[in-house]
Amino acid sequence: NELTRELYQRYFGPAFAIHPLYAHNWCRIPHYYYNFYVYKYATGFSAATALAQRILAGDEAARDAYLTFLSRGSSDYSIQLLKDAGVDMTQPGPIEATTHLLDRLLDEMEGLMNAEFGVRNSE
Repeated sequence: NELTRELYQRYFGPAFAIHPLYAHNWCRIPHYYYNFYVYKYATGFSAATALAQRILAGDEAARDAYLTFLSRGSSDYSIQLLKDAGVDMTQPGPIEATTHLLDRLLDEMEGLMNAEFGVRNSE
């Protein structure tokens, strides 16, 4: 409880009064104590990005593979269904491509903010 309270205080800063019950907030967030599952967010996003990028590039075979992927439901392990759809999550490619995409999007956002508001990266 004390660690959570300290984290909130550090995050919100001295101008924010932390209610004593916030110290118990950790127990409503299963990421802290539930089975190892948070990785699914990053891998799912990376797989979806890989599928979407191919479809958005006009690859009709990718579109058909995606529709087949959806139609197969839970008929096999996700890793195999994705591989059959053209996304091999046992290789670093999909995650690396998603990381590069996010880098480009952040660079674009930074450029837009700089152009509009004169905001520059603090690095």
